[in-house]
Amino acid sequence: MEVRELKNKLKEYMSVVRVSGYEKEMAYRLKEDMAKYTDDVFIDKVGNCITTFKGSQEDAPVLMVFAHMDTIGFVIKRIDPDGFIFVDRVGGVPEKVMTGTPVRVGSEDGKYYNGIFGTRAYHIMSNEEKAKADSLNDLFIDIGARSAQELYDLGIQVGCPVAYGEAYYDLLNDRVSGSYIDAAAGMTNLIQIAQYLKENQPKATIRLVGTVWEEYSARGAMMANRSAKCDMAISILGPGAADTPDQRGKVSNVKMNNGVGVTMFNFHGKGTLNGNIVHKGMFELLKKAAEEKDIKIQRQAARGALSDTAYLALENDGIPCMDLGTPDRYSHSPLELIDVKDLKQTGELLCHFIDLLDKYFDLNRY
Repeated sequence: MEVRELKNKLKEYMSVVRVSGYEKEMAYRLKEDMAKYTDDVFIDKVGNCITTFKGSQEDAPVLMVFAHMDTIGFVIKRIDPDGFIFVDRVGGVPEKVMTGTPVRVGSEDGKYYNGIFGTRAYHIMSNEEKAKADSLNDLFIDIGARSAQELYDLGIQVGCPVAYGEAYYDLLNDRVSGSYIDAAAGMTNLIQIAQYLKENQPKATIRLVGTVWEEYSARGAMMANRSAKCDMAISILGPGAADTPDQRGKVSNVKMNNGVGVTMFNFHGKGTLNGNIVHKGMFELLKKAAEEKDIKIQRQAARGALSDTAYLALENDGIPCMDLGTPDRYSHSPLELIDVKDLKQTGELLCHFIDLLDKYFDLNRY
């Protein structure tokens, strides 16, 4: 896929509301797209979209390459008599960027309505109010309703999802900003790989999977494995680019337009005590693929975050896992940013990794 085609698919996926737990539309959209490349695609009981490309070597390990379909967002917890909506977070939502942010408010019949997080007018804020972020408990959403009953008549109730507003901007140098890029980028790579595998049969059987629940419980891929039955797995999830003035020289060496980001180590120490250490054999094969395709690899070691691989690695008798993807800026904000050339290289590197994977690959850690 060329840059323009990747941008079009990325923009399409970014526009789909898919707050964790409400991924249905995205799952069926991905299934429809995957059906252009193979007949072996289905949605499992919990909502994961699983596509299979049969390998030519029966003894080769089964590889699951997955990207989470879901996003962070909100769930309605209260509606006041005048029609203002109060929410709680689904996933890691940063309160600093909420006030004045556009949103899409869901109803029980699946329709979405535009709204905004209300904010006090600047002119009536105290100096203390101007200098601090409001708590999510104090924020409210305004969709223009005049009463709670007007919302109820639309099917908007407690428990309905709320997503960031739809946004997409083409920037300089093939860079794109908008809502929910991180997950959309991974799914775009899945389509890129599917297009390649339709014309190039792999030696190992490959499952391309769009997963649910990553932002909610990080266990959607674990459930997908119980349907896909894989031997090893790659999560397409890029590290944050640390090349902006606030992070440069402090967080990591990862930059945009400098290669594919690989997470060597991550650990979420805030209660879960879980993470993933990259499987050495997988990383060595990735390095070989990168050298042969002349694609740079950028390494990240991170604390305070994890992905589905943390739990997927504990499935069966142990599943070798690796996280890699397109470096992104402003993660989890309403306007994330990536370089589409990085996105293209991520897909190309994964395609060549798949080409090199065969029955001689050693699944053991050492």
